[in-house]
Amino acid sequence: MSRVSGVGDVQNYINKTGNKLGKDFQGELIKRSRALALKMQQDLNRSVDKGGVSFTQRSILFIYKKNDTGVTTSILVKDQQAKYLYDILVKPKAVDKIVPTSAAKLTAQGNISGLKKNLASGRYKIVKGKNGKQKLIDTTKKDTKNKTKRIVGLRESKKRKIIYDFYNEANNGVRLMVSGIKGTFRITRI
Repeated sequence: MSRVSGVGDVQNYINKTGNKLGKDFQGELIKRSRALALKMQQDLNRSVDKGGVSFTQRSILFIYKKNDTGVTTSILVKDQQAKYLYDILVKPKAVDKIVPTSAAKLTAQGNISGLKKNLASGRYKIVKGKNGKQKLIDTTKKDTKNKTKRIVGLRESKKRKIIYDFYNEANNGVRLMVSGIKGTFRITRI
């Protein structure tokens, strides 16, 4: 234990201790923010049906900036991933897409296997039915008069549901993260 005597020693002690406490506070805030960003990424990965692709699994970014008055931490979705994931994280919109049928061979993510390649090669063709619906057919398959085994997919307007509410989870996580720390905080949403 150090002895403090005199006004000069007291001022030095307070300055030194205050700086140390400030650095400890900033370090704790950075550590907790980083842990929250990792938890949010793991929760997002778990919310994706059949698991997300590696592009989605690396979408949450954590950054911090120290300055004279404090520290600023940010948890955000990377730019490229934000464009792709906006419809399932923030606001869903209707998308015109080909929905696979039971005759389609699917990838692990639930997409039609080799769709782009087979469309380009002519193996798959999009035809318009009598009722106006568009169907994706496999031209190499010949079957019964109903030709149901040839139909690989149907073009429909689908609305993707929100699988992970990014802003709500971030707000709840930040409030929980700072609940045990005494200090002044400003939480903003960009």
